[in-house]
Amino acid sequence: MSSKSKAAAPVADAGEPSTSERNEPGRIVYIGHLPHGFYEKEMKAYFSQFGRVTKVRLSRSKKTGRSKHYAFIEFYSAEVARIAAEAMDGYMFFGQKLQAKLLLPSQVHKDLMKGSNRVFKKVPWKKIEMERHNVERGEAAQATLLKRALRKDRLRQQRIKEAGIDYEYQGLESRLPRAAVKTTFED
Repeated sequence: MSSKSKAAAPVADAGEPSTSERNEPGRIVYIGHLPHGFYEKEMKAYFSQFGRVTKVRLSRSKKTGRSKHYAFIEFYSAEVARIAAEAMDGYMFFGQKLQAKLLLPSQVHKDLMKGSNRVFKKVPWKKIEMERHNVERGEAAQATLLKRALRKDRLRQQRIKEAGIDYEYQGLESRLPRAAVKTTFED
């Protein structure tokens, strides 16, 4: 062997955290079993008693926006995060036994705190749908709706007759003026 050959450096396993990550304390605390009504603003205010809170991320349902009853809190100091996790684990809070765990940097996903510190705005889905449904329609749109309703009504009458059911059914046409039905199907 030549004296110039270098010893191969050990290759770190991709799945294992590096030695600096193993020794580095975490600053993010997982809080589980959160009670109803304990949201971002309340969490930041409450956990500020331990020390400076930099980020709060409450998990919410994408569909309804309601809390999923767990959150992640990032503290400025790792020591404060450790103390908060130890103090709050098993703490009874509004009838709920909280679960608090300090997360190591290797356990934290890079996008975990994405969207944190945002004020949640509830989307008024009922109001939006009501406005869409109650929009004023012009004559052409009303004629289209009437034409569709009459076609469905005629198909319903036809299916009843084909099923062999003897049923006196006054359809939509009998309730509308003849002029409306005639102008609707002249198009």
